Amino acid sequence: MESIDDILAQLKSEYQEKDNPGQQKKQPPVGKEKAIEPKLPNLPPPATSGRKSFSPSSPEDALLSQIKAEFAEQDKAEELKRQQQIQEEKIKQERIKQQQRQALTKEAEAWLKKLNPRSAEGLWFEEFAYSYSSKLEAAIDYLQALKETQS
Repeated sequence: MESIDDILAQLKSEYQEKDNPGQQKKQPPVGKEKAIEPKLPNLPPPATSGRKSFSPSSPEDALLSQIKAEFAEQDKAEELKRQQQIQEEKIKQERIKQQQRQALTKEAEAWLKKLNPRSAEGLWFEEFAYSYSSKLEAAIDYLQALKETQS
């Protein structure tokens, strides 16, 4: 199997031959006298702006279309894989968050059992928990804030 570089070099040379018909070898005229043709130096093809137009039925176009399709397919597969990895990471982070929440809930329940409601901290906590739906939710937020400030 030829390498991609060989195929591309071959395609390039074929396109240059098609684009520069003046550089192809001319047949000498048939007859007694031979025409003397001046030799011109090989000049690079003139720079063209924009894309070259090729006939849609050429085998080169078919090959290029096939290569483009393969790359597009690979890009789609990589994007899908990346999205799956992102989704898996989100699920993993959500599980970790739930586990931390469960651990914090247990810790808050234990803290509430130890809390003396008549102590300064107990009285402060009663006022703090007033805006929460439950004392447990207030205790969870309070302990979480304590952990964040101590870290």
